[in-house]
Amino acid sequence: MGVLTQYLGMIQREAFRCQQITQRLLNFSRGQDGTRTVQDLAVIVGEVLDMVGHMSRFRGYEIIFDRNHAVHLLVNGPEIKQVVLNLVANALESMSDTGRLEITITEQADEVLLSLKDNGCGMTPHVLENLFEPFFTSKASGRGTGLGLSITHRIVNDHGGRIEALSDGPGLGSTFRIHLPRQAAQKAAA
Repeated sequence: MGVLTQYLGMIQREAFRCQQITQRLLNFSRGQDGTRTVQDLAVIVGEVLDMVGHMSRFRGYEIIFDRNHAVHLLVNGPEIKQVVLNLVANALESMSDTGRLEITITEQADEVLLSLKDNGCGMTPHVLENLFEPFFTSKASGRGTGLGLSITHRIVNDHGGRIEALSDGPGLGSTFRIHLPRQAAQKAAA
């Protein structure tokens, strides 16, 4: 009877995992309501870092970010927070115990650039080519659904922006750059 109970528990856990994947797929296809308000991008990044800082598996990493510079944009705050959370979590998961993540926000005349640079495991050309495809993952089996970066890509595109991933190869870290145009964001919300 003990083995049967064990198997039933495993089936229940896997069914719950499948339910979560299905829910994420539905959310991905549906998107959010698109409501945009003026948000401070530095505050959004800071809130994500505060949240991640409380997770024991990410303690001890060096994260560099200057929160003292306000950058206001017309965005869907929860969606942009999801983008930042996905990228920060991926960066931290890719690093060893001596990991370093540097986050910068650069204001330009027509856009804002959010850059996340880590010294993690880096990426092969194959991974870079397929990174934003739904269900593509380079994580170990059972560790990822391959939806995080697809959702991130969709959200950035919905804001009239673009996202790019850069890596010189395995073991050489990665950089993600998010370009959010000021004009497109304002027009989309009008």
